[in-house]
Amino acid sequence: MSLVVKDLNVRLGTAEVLKGISLSIDPGELVAIIGPNGCGKSTLLRAISGVLKPTSGSVFLNGIPLRSHKRRMRARILGLLNQVDVIPMMTTVRDHIAIGRFPYRNYLRNETEHDSMAIEQALELCQITHLADRRVEMLSGGERQRVRLATLLAQAPSKLLLDEPLTGLDLEHQYALLHLLRELNENMDRTVIVVLHDLSLAMRYFDRVLVIDDGQVVADGAPCEVMTESLIATVFRVKANIGVEPGTRNPIVVCQGKIEDDDPESAPEHD
Repeated sequence: MSLVVKDLNVRLGTAEVLKGISLSIDPGELVAIIGPNGCGKSTLLRAISGVLKPTSGSVFLNGIPLRSHKRRMRARILGLLNQVDVIPMMTTVRDHIAIGRFPYRNYLRNETEHDSMAIEQALELCQITHLADRRVEMLSGGERQRVRLATLLAQAPSKLLLDEPLTGLDLEHQYALLHLLRELNENMDRTVIVVLHDLSLAMRYFDRVLVIDDGQVVADGAPCEVMTESLIATVFRVKANIGVEPGTRNPIVVCQGKIEDDDPESAPEHD
């Protein structure tokens, strides 16, 4: 099911956060969204998910406006992991993850075998089966982040939208999550759209990079084509070298320092 964003504008108060964004994401794509703080990355993800109503413009799923889909059906297609969600306390990890099954249940129906299987699979994928009976308030920040991700996976949407999902995770679980997202994409045909800050990880794990700056798409394409030292200087205001990681040959971005406004090598304007 294709995802199309057409001339999307979002104004929050007096701030014009998104400015005429148009893009198309095909089923099964693995997309990283990058850009400086405050450029509109999270707002774009929330608008795509339907959580935030745009000021103007539209989001389409398979040619049908997003707002035309009923809430439960929308939740079977799009699943959003926000930067910060309030996790209810006084509940077990398993019970919280079961909330993710709401698109398939009603208040009169008990948990089905299919629900149970989805919950157990989510626990296993996020490596938190051993925490299933623990109370949420007893968990560390990183463990809670994995519970939030497991809740999203239990929801089983065909398109996963994740806003800075690496927040709070140690290095082991950051890499485990990125490998998991690739597996979901390759083996289960999930469309994955992730907001990231680590440029090296965006180049290494994703097939397409979308660069946002000042509420607009300034670059979009394969990482090796999009991620240039010139673009990094323009968008992030830092000098950087793009090289390869010793031993793995994976691309890596090495920052050399901030570009000051009076720097003679100050970044050029966008093309």
